[in-house]
Amino acid sequence: MFFRGFILSLFLIILTQYTFALPEWIWTKNKKKTTIRYDFEKKLEDLMSAELRIVSDYANVSVVLNDDLVGIAEGFGPVLKVNILDHLVDGKNEIILSARSTGKTPALALKIELVDHSNKNQIIATSADWKPEGTNSKIISLGDLAVEKWWNLSDLLIDEVDDYTQWKRASNSEKATDPSSFQIIPNYKVELLRSALPEEGSWVNIAFDPKGRITVAREDKGLIRYSLSDNSEKIVKAEKINDDLKECRGLLYAHGTLYVHANNSKSLYRLEDKDEDGTFETRNLLHMSEGGFGHGRNDLAMGPEGKIYAINGDSVNLPEGIINRMSPLRNKHLPSPKNEGHVIRMDSDGRNKEIFCAGLRNPYGIDFNEDGEAFTYDADAEFDMGTPWYRPTQIKHLTSGADFGWRAVTGKWPPYYPDHPDNAQHSVHIGKGSPTGIRFGTKSNFPQEYKRALYALDWAYGRIIAIHFVTRGSTYMGASEVFLRGKPLNVTDLDFGPDGAMYFVTGGRKTKSGLYRVSYIGKEVNERNMTLQEKMRNESSHKHREQRKKIEKSHKSKTAIPFEEVTDPRIRYASRISAEHNANTFIFSPEKINNSTFLEDSIPDLDHLTAKLNIASEKEITELIETEEIERKNGLLNKLMDWGKMIPSKQFEYINIIRRLISRHKIPEQAKEQIIESLGKNFPYQSAKINMAVSPLLIDLDPVRTVPKVIEFLQGDCSQREGIHYLFHLRKTTLGWSLESRKIFFEILTKHETLLGGRGLPQALTAIRKESTSTLTEKEKEKLSTVLASRPSLPEFPDRSNRSVTNSWNIKKFKGLLNFNIDKRNLMNGEKVFELALCSRCHQYGRIGYPIGPDLTNVANRFGREDLLREILLPSNSIAENYQAVELKLQEGNILRGQVIPNLDYRVPYIQIAENSLYPNKTTKIDKANIIERSNSKVSLMPSGLLNLFTMDEILDLLAWLENPSQ
Repeated sequence: MFFRGFILSLFLIILTQYTFALPEWIWTKNKKKTTIRYDFEKKLEDLMSAELRIVSDYANVSVVLNDDLVGIAEGFGPVLKVNILDHLVDGKNEIILSARSTGKTPALALKIELVDHSNKNQIIATSADWKPEGTNSKIISLGDLAVEKWWNLSDLLIDEVDDYTQWKRASNSEKATDPSSFQIIPNYKVELLRSALPEEGSWVNIAFDPKGRITVAREDKGLIRYSLSDNSEKIVKAEKINDDLKECRGLLYAHGTLYVHANNSKSLYRLEDKDEDGTFETRNLLHMSEGGFGHGRNDLAMGPEGKIYAINGDSVNLPEGIINRMSPLRNKHLPSPKNEGHVIRMDSDGRNKEIFCAGLRNPYGIDFNEDGEAFTYDADAEFDMGTPWYRPTQIKHLTSGADFGWRAVTGKWPPYYPDHPDNAQHSVHIGKGSPTGIRFGTKSNFPQEYKRALYALDWAYGRIIAIHFVTRGSTYMGASEVFLRGKPLNVTDLDFGPDGAMYFVTGGRKTKSGLYRVSYIGKEVNERNMTLQEKMRNESSHKHREQRKKIEKSHKSKTAIPFEEVTDPRIRYASRISAEHNANTFIFSPEKINNSTFLEDSIPDLDHLTAKLNIASEKEITELIETEEIERKNGLLNKLMDWGKMIPSKQFEYINIIRRLISRHKIPEQAKEQIIESLGKNFPYQSAKINMAVSPLLIDLDPVRTVPKVIEFLQGDCSQREGIHYLFHLRKTTLGWSLESRKIFFEILTKHETLLGGRGLPQALTAIRKESTSTLTEKEKEKLSTVLASRPSLPEFPDRSNRSVTNSWNIKKFKGLLNFNIDKRNLMNGEKVFELALCSRCHQYGRIGYPIGPDLTNVANRFGREDLLREILLPSNSIAENYQAVELKLQEGNILRGQVIPNLDYRVPYIQIAENSLYPNKTTKIDKANIIERSNSKVSLMPSGLLNLFTMDEILDLLAWLENPSQ
């Protein structure tokens, strides 16, 4: 018995290790460049999904699957995720990884997950068993990636059902929300320590003083101090310690004093209790700021050097007359108004003030990690939801001179795109939310993975989000999970107490406030040993951070730090800011602008070129472009001609350089022709994001050849973001059109006008329609009058009274019949079946049908005949994520099933659901507060048996019609 138990335990240990030990970090021993191949067998008949994930450390890796380049993972870039279903073949599949190191500790890890219709999955992952090319080459394993917390986390999802207005439920509550209703990860306990009394107001900030007492800031004005019992389980004393400082969004105990960032007082104060009697006798004004209040004066933090950091939203004016670590050259290009969220740094006594970084929207919290690096959680602009210029909430690594691109110009037309390659980039994408306080778990007694995590509060959706970072050169990336969630849970701020527990408060907008304590109640967890790759990565990152900080010291008038051949993007960014601060000592080296080598990211040195173009006078730029070198093989633009060889981040940098060159300077016609040739050489590109970046330039420079290509994008399987982007950039173009392409443009615009989003979306689409219509001649308006006046309408329900079930069709009954000649099928009959089978009530094919389900215009490019027929006969076998039906359990106990009508403005307090897919125009409105449970339905919205009323010949005619390119 003992032996059997021992064997079973051993088996489970081995199984667990095998299950969670994939993928492994691998590299070819002692090689700077390597090519690794791997073959696997797969039958595609039952395959439902196939996702590839790859990450690389200090190496750029191209991934080729069955001769198709499916992506490039960059050594300092994010995890690359690719849907590879269309790249797989039946039988043997081959992966080729071509990698080039960009540092001293290169490694890569890849995982493919294949899922069939019965939800069984097959994992293909890197290990020491993979084979490199070349004799005497050997793959070495550098440890298991799966032991790293961040790798195993899925993306956070917020959809239409999530209630943005959950905080309103706390408006008239007598007591703070009962923590027993909260969802929290295992082994943690939540306790409610205090519900705010009516006279205690609503709370917006919290901080522990040196004696372990809690200071809470009221939303209106004043501060309250709470003393805890010895076991920290209850409040034993409450006392008011201030009654006139207005809305103190920032509290910081440091240097033996209390720093207070009073938003509605527009001031930063230092309060001192010199006689230690519990009252602050001295109040020193350290800083005053002009501007509004909404996105105002927010949290405070002390940096590793002892300086005070104050973070502000874009309602606060940038201060003048102090040191500005931002590039001095950006002011002439800022839109007006130029308000932006920013961080001010100063000495403990308020002297030596500096603008540390900017380009933020409304960051509420700021904190430093164990490495002494600052972070914030920045807000989105809900107004722009659904548009391509919408930026979601993000975690940002705040470094000296960093400009994150935001400008307070929401609602202006034409819109401002905040994201550019020459901005500082974000660290973690969170998505929709409403950021409030943040805090690292450094002072907690949580297990190490959670002690190192950053906790970010989402006021709108009632979440505390844990972000797990991984070093990325001198900066970081990471992944997030919901640590705690409640309804209502209008979280505003948090801190960690001397007992190692998390304390957080709720409040804001005069809602009921509560003070909660979160403690770890699980077993003691020993910190695991780091893998070899983790150790090497952390050592390299430490050196990179030291190098970056050395350069950042010159982010004011000093001497420019020479550009070095470094591959770390944040170091190169710091070097560029240094150069722009010290233009007189910056030396431009044209020889660094060399032809790109595939997968090499220090060449071409585009940061070096960007600095030169920003610094140079108009005369210098003219000389640089007009020189006869442009006609020679070593000319500047000619060197960058083959930008398709660059890694993706460099491609975006190059395109951005061209964009700024054209928009800011007078470019000779000869140079324009060379730019057109350069951009057009790789357009269209295999990346939708690259096409989105290139198309605006080519639409302006070469509309005759570009407009037809962009219209093809619009007709294809492009996302809403892509579609609106192309419509926006085509709107004022007068060349390159045919009457047919004009018709397609307005048909697609009409389709997009049915979409729901933020308040800015319909305004944007209205402006696009107005400006695009104004470019039409009177003759064109007359010929397009029907399409200009049309709006999507649901087709009439066809008369099927003379039809009865002919057969219960399955795929086997069509064996040997699908290899037909399309010319011998009756295509007109196929179109008739498309309407009689009710396909047109949910799908569009060209100009026929209604856009509820997937667009079928190019369906034959994605599915073979057998696969397409299987999808029609068995609609529940494979359900596209965007068209997943939901089941909603309501407070009354009843369950509704159907399709949630998309609305990208998630702030509305209700959803609309179509319960009958054949009548999508009939919807039911449901308050989100009435929904107690949501789940995805395993049954497709598309009914099964739709073809049972038709003969085999009619079904074959339908398949032929769907793949006929003339439609």
